[in-house]
Amino acid sequence: MIKIKFAALATLALAAVTASAAAQQATQAGVSGLLQDGKVAVMNTAAFPEKIGELRQKYEQVQAQFKDRTQKLQALDTEVKNLTQDLQNKQSTLTAEKIQEITQTIDEKKRKGTRELEDLQAEYQKTLETAIKPVREKLSQFMNNYATQRGIVMIIDLPVSYQNGVLAYWDKTTDLTDDFIAEYNKANPVPGGAPAAAPATKAPGRP
Repeated sequence: MIKIKFAALATLALAAVTASAAAQQATQAGVSGLLQDGKVAVMNTAAFPEKIGELRQKYEQVQAQFKDRTQKLQALDTEVKNLTQDLQNKQSTLTAEKIQEITQTIDEKKRKGTRELEDLQAEYQKTLETAIKPVREKLSQFMNNYATQRGIVMIIDLPVSYQNGVLAYWDKTTDLTDDFIAEYNKANPVPGGAPAAAPATKAPGRP
């Protein structure tokens, strides 16, 4: 069946933001002095596309741009499902030739949907990357300044850490996601965007 999934692109598109900021801070401080001379914090960047006003606006704009094509693919997916179900229901009453004809039609529609979906995903990703690149750069610089002002020498990105299985424990008091989002939205307000005070976020993989 044709499946349209763009959710994973959000996290992938932002993965480099925290990494670059954390690497720069860690290099400046020196690994041996991290715990003694500065603070180590964690941040859930997976919350950024929904709660950072500028990012959410960009995502909504790109999604609106591809709305018609997405709906056409969804309609094709529904058509394939209906044809498949109809074939199953009437199979005992159909001739072998008719069954083959319907099966070929279903397969052709599936192949068409797969090709169109691949093209759509590629164009969506390219358009999204172009749209959010300026915001990513602002986020990276803002995070560097945010960390410097608070004496933070390393920020661990929770989604990446969980995905790679490298984070065994973290204290909830070190999670600065909400504070960072609130500070960024306050400094970069967007009309109708995310509020400055974001609700509590939950790291991926944690109950």
